[in-house]
Amino acid sequence: MDHEERYRIANSGVAQLRVLVTLLFTDLVGSTRLAATLGDRRWTMLLKAHHARVRDLLDRWDGTEVDDAGDGFFATFDAATPAVRCASAISASLAELGLKARAGLHTGECVRDDGRVRGVAVHAGARVVRHAGPGEVLVTRTVRDVVAGSDLEFEDRGAHELRGLPGQWQLYAVLAGDGVPAADQNGDRVVSHAPRRTRKAASLAART
Repeated sequence: MDHEERYRIANSGVAQLRVLVTLLFTDLVGSTRLAATLGDRRWTMLLKAHHARVRDLLDRWDGTEVDDAGDGFFATFDAATPAVRCASAISASLAELGLKARAGLHTGECVRDDGRVRGVAVHAGARVVRHAGPGEVLVTRTVRDVVAGSDLEFEDRGAHELRGLPGQWQLYAVLAGDGVPAADQNGDRVVSHAPRRTRKAASLAART
């Protein structure tokens, strides 16, 4: 990760490695209700398919899985543009399974320790996804500014409070192109397909 800004700081006498990453959080909408409808066996099979698709797309876009919560994922990326594209691809792919996923992204510095990341930026990313609707990919202003110059398009979703964090946070929805929202109020999405990429060996080694 040569392009990351890295430096060591002293914190209670312990050196910590701070890295600049883009954080992606995904979550399935209505998963509890769907699980109750399908029953344990069918829900377990659907979750396996969900996990397989998300992990395949993380691999394609050079993402590193940090954690999964059964019906959602937490991953990091060295750059913001592939993170946003991966989030959109996840939403489209899971729609093919009849699943409505939402995603939230934030770019910020985190402390990396044994493959894990922590810090205020992590809390911010986890809060952003809660404001997303079915099929929607929301990003913070930081992400939008970082990807300036790419062909990604966004729609302003206004200022929001992120629980536990100070101030107002401006959020933006990722558009599918030509000004079309990636998800409408009913969770319908415009499907786009991501190109295949191979994850770097370093990313594979860092996955937990």
